[in-house]
Amino acid sequence: MYDGPMAEREDEVGSAARAFAEAVTALTKAVGSGLTDASKEMSESLAVSLRDASRELAQASTQVRRARGGSREQRDAHRQTASTRRRAQAERTRADLIAAARQVFAERGYEGASVGDVAAAAGYTKGAVYANFDGKEDLLRQIVHELSDEQDRWFAAQTGRPLADVFAEACDPEVSLPSTLLSLELYAYAVRHAEARDDLAPYLARSWDHAARLIAAARAGVDAEPSQGDRDTALTVLSVLTFAQVLDPIMGDAEPLRAAARIIERHLSAAG
Repeated sequence: MYDGPMAEREDEVGSAARAFAEAVTALTKAVGSGLTDASKEMSESLAVSLRDASRELAQASTQVRRARGGSREQRDAHRQTASTRRRAQAERTRADLIAAARQVFAERGYEGASVGDVAAAAGYTKGAVYANFDGKEDLLRQIVHELSDEQDRWFAAQTGRPLADVFAEACDPEVSLPSTLLSLELYAYAVRHAEARDDLAPYLARSWDHAARLIAAARAGVDAEPSQGDRDTALTVLSVLTFAQVLDPIMGDAEPLRAAARIIERHLSAAG
């Protein structure tokens, strides 16, 4: 059952137990045969042997208990390690499925995509999706949370940069088109599903708030609160940028994005 040191301790207990049993048997026989002078000496010797055997048995038992205690600690550590690995694997699976859902929803549309499409894109079965999410709507909610965090980090990183550079980068179709398509899916879903607006509205309004704060910071300093004019400019910039990003792949000549860059620059100059 055990290997190594644990097996050796089990053998020690067995040997001590046998010695103890033999000493008890011998003493019993001596008592049963009557205590002559010779048997008295023998019984005293047996009593010593019995005490020694009892002591050895107790020591061996203590060692085994300690060894078993150590093995329990090892088993607990092993279970904890296995649990940590399972949690890490579950987190990787969720991250893979969310990334796949973002791609599939942007390419095929939320309404046109299925749970099976998401699972296939991530390299999992549909069962893996349902083991981690309640369904497609739950995936969409998780995407919104992830996008909100990403948006907060992105806008925070732009603070202090020239606005022309910030929005010029946003006009890069390779960078912005996938996120724009995904955002449009969220807009459309919120319009079609009134019950989802409480979850989606804070995220959808956040881009406007962040853009207004960037414009206010460029106009009056980092801690400036956006004015109504800043918010109007931000909505104009975002609207022009979004429409140009959608129109660009349809026309295929990059003119919509160039026009958007010119319009945005004029509005930012006027706001400044």
